[in-house]
Amino acid sequence: MRLLTVRARSTAELRQRLSGAGFAPEVVEDVLSGLTRRGLLDDEEFARSWVSARRRAGTGGRARLRWELRRKGISPDLVRRVVDEGIDDESEVAAALEVARGRLRDQAGPQELARVQRLLRGRGFEQEVVEQVMQRVGKREES
Repeated sequence: MRLLTVRARSTAELRQRLSGAGFAPEVVEDVLSGLTRRGLLDDEEFARSWVSARRRAGTGGRARLRWELRRKGISPDLVRRVVDEGIDDESEVAAALEVARGRLRDQAGPQELARVQRLLRGRGFEQEVVEQVMQRVGKREES
């Protein structure tokens, strides 16, 4: 229960922590089943909450969130569904544009634009989004 008071966790995370603490596999599964029945452990709710929190923090795009959720043990189908429901194309472009504009000076040169492009890719924004953002900020720099 202490693990759940710090932050929400996925089933796989709790399974790993409990197993690592030396609990028998049967005990771990009983505990996980009990928490799930009581509504204290829900991978879909965890995934939705994760996406929402990460988007508010401006930490990245769809690809990064998918990667993070997969690392948390969320099933690929659930990851795809939750991320696609939580982030539309327009909001992802807006988030990437905000990151780019926050990193660019008024007169950015080609090297700085390339650095921002790498930053966006590193933050998990998909190539199509990065290209749209770079076109917009490139036009701003030309004017």
